Amino acid sequence: MSNPTPETDSRNDSEHYHVLGATLSITADAETTDGEYLVLDMLVPPMFENGLHTHEQSEVFHVIEGEARLHVDGRDQTLGPGTSGYVPGGEIHGFANEGEDVCRVIAVMTPGGAEGFFRAVGQPTADRSLPEPVEPTEEMLQSVFATGEQYGFEFLGPLPERAV
Repeated sequence: MSNPTPETDSRNDSEHYHVLGATLSITADAETTDGEYLVLDMLVPPMFENGLHTHEQSEVFHVIEGEARLHVDGRDQTLGPGTSGYVPGGEIHGFANEGEDVCRVIAVMTPGGAEGFFRAVGQPTADRSLPEPVEPTEEMLQSVFATGEQYGFEFLGPLPERAV
């Protein structure tokens, strides 16, 4: 095992990042999986959303705790503990925690490579705790969007209202 750095969890060498109010832990990346996939262990605060976006990677979301909204191709799916949702590569999608409790989600993206985006936009942190709540400014969002373009992400605005 390598020596832990401030942004590394000494138990398993996961890297932890605060990204717009959520905490993402990279538990496996392209380097450690021969480019096959990226695994993120995410703590998602209440009322967090990542907006509509696309990327080349396929993605699976698996909820461990809490409840999450997964919006894919104009349809909403509510994921609770023990349930998963799939996003084909290139599909317009978004993810949100619309509840009052923290949601813990495992996200797997394949092929790997998107970890560079999360490392570039995130603030390294020593542990998996959530940061203080943050209201993203337009400047913060534009920086995330510009960085995302370098990694094949296209951001398309907020999630639509849920159909009733």
